[in-house]
Amino acid sequence: MALRDHKELVIEQFGGWWSRNSEACPPDHFTDCSNIVYIEGGFKTRDGIDIWNQNENTAFYGNILRIYTYVQQDGESLLILNDQGNIYHNTSPTPSVPILHIDGMVDFGFVAIAGRAYLTPFDGNIGLENEYVYVYKGDGSLARRAGGDAPSILGAFPFIAFQSPDDGVVDKGVHIIAVSYNGTSGLGPEIFCVVNCEGKKQITLVNIPIGPVGTVSRTIVMTRAIKVEDYVPDQTTYTYYQAIVIADNTTESINLNIADTLLTVNLTALLGAASPPITGALLVQNTSTLGNSEPGFHMFGVVYETDTGYLTAPGPEFFSGQTSIDLTKKIKISNIPISADSFVVARRIVATKLLENYDNNQLGNTFYFVPGGRIANNTDTSVEISFFDTELLDDASHLLDNFINIPAGIGLTTYHGRMLTWASHDDISVIRVSAPGEPEAISQVDGLLIAPLDGNPLTNAQEFRDVLYGFKKTRTLAWNDNGDAPASWPLTIIDQGIGASVHGIGTVLDSGGVNIDCLLIIDYSGIMIFNGSYIRPELSYKIKDYWFSLLRSDFKNIQIMNDSLSQILYLTLPNKQMIIGDYANGFDPKAIRWAKWLFDIETTTITLIDTNKLIIGARASLT
Repeated sequence: MALRDHKELVIEQFGGWWSRNSEACPPDHFTDCSNIVYIEGGFKTRDGIDIWNQNENTAFYGNILRIYTYVQQDGESLLILNDQGNIYHNTSPTPSVPILHIDGMVDFGFVAIAGRAYLTPFDGNIGLENEYVYVYKGDGSLARRAGGDAPSILGAFPFIAFQSPDDGVVDKGVHIIAVSYNGTSGLGPEIFCVVNCEGKKQITLVNIPIGPVGTVSRTIVMTRAIKVEDYVPDQTTYTYYQAIVIADNTTESINLNIADTLLTVNLTALLGAASPPITGALLVQNTSTLGNSEPGFHMFGVVYETDTGYLTAPGPEFFSGQTSIDLTKKIKISNIPISADSFVVARRIVATKLLENYDNNQLGNTFYFVPGGRIANNTDTSVEISFFDTELLDDASHLLDNFINIPAGIGLTTYHGRMLTWASHDDISVIRVSAPGEPEAISQVDGLLIAPLDGNPLTNAQEFRDVLYGFKKTRTLAWNDNGDAPASWPLTIIDQGIGASVHGIGTVLDSGGVNIDCLLIIDYSGIMIFNGSYIRPELSYKIKDYWFSLLRSDFKNIQIMNDSLSQILYLTLPNKQMIIGDYANGFDPKAIRWAKWLFDIETTTITLIDTNKLIIGARASLT
């Protein structure tokens, strides 16, 4: 039956959901579109949802807060955070055992680099206090803090001697120097100091061993001058004389200023006597092994290498120093620290070039990796090295400035081969940037990008068209890599009214699926298209009123995911809802078709696997 005077309206292309009360709903849109997907020329009811991996026992995951797709060399898998502060890896050999547990973690950031997963725990707004970035190798082993402690020998002070710049009377030649407690104990420490004096100078001693209880004095002994060509690296073959008596057990440094003619009291008999000074420090000595060593005073240290390739700061707490004498002989490093951490797989020797005017400033000199100085284990305690200063090319000094462990932020991403994290508990407006190719090496000095301070934390960061963009809730910033340290990168303010939420950046690929064509930004004012500037009207133009009805406090949980194959945008929302945007008819505010998806579970997070399979995390399991 036809209605009188009614003219049928043919809708050739349904435009989807419309939510703008200030404007009449167009005839080819509906004011309510729930639980549908769009097809050519129309729509249909969306598919139901199933329990993912139903053949596996997934009950241990519990209520889900965040899911990420973790791409490894052998395929895709999921990292899953529940409301107990546990992160699981679904393809772990023991998937019911969390790879990481942190109290108070309600969200986490993630980036995959070289097959490893880097994880940063946060409370929804900023990085957790007293927490750090973690690294997970993807093999089911527990995640551990990224980075690592420098080599340590606590309380070990290497006895060091070097020529002072002060004029004096010490004779020209090689002098070997040792210590005796009370002038009666044996001579020590383990390796005596060697100084090649140019003559008419003084010799500085530092870290003079402190004796045990009952020590009332310490006697410094030394050889008379030895010609360089007559020197042999065997400290037991020389005659030692009393040089000076230190009448206390507290002095740690002095200058020796004594001529050979005054070295008359022979104390060689103390060689091999009981209770010599022992330092337990890193030891450096000349050897008789054929090789190379640049004559003169050098400082030496050790760097740990972890199973993820991270190189720690040089250590131990006090570097060791020694004067090499024969350019045709190797140097031996011994008492090399062994790490208690199982993830330390190798150690590397570092050294300075010749220090002609050493002033006992350990951190004031440049250290280099010694060629051939890598010990490929964490067990050996000595190594012989051979090098000339001209071979010291690989600078290791920057390692001294790196974070031992990286403070937790709210997100992780990459830019120009560097790993970035931002908004730690103590530095909410700082992006920390690693060295290229070294994701765990972040300098505390020049690895920092500082956003304008406005009391609000950074929320997101993303590389786009070779520019790094940083976001706050209502700010968009940009940095350009100028080839120098990150702290020198120029900052540009892009927009002071539009920003991004914590999980509010989606990427849209070009037709080839290789380059990012634009960014999708979740802002308080709508879903924005960003291609270097923001495009108006917003992509969510049709559902403006609905968008403005969302609570701003919920924006930190809104997540956007782009299925570029099916040409659908997925967004998580509170109140057991999601919204989708189908852009098969065109990627613009007029052509996109929106719809609400309603559930009887509280959706919290989404991700895509196998290109376009949607995985939904929720607080309640299906039954």
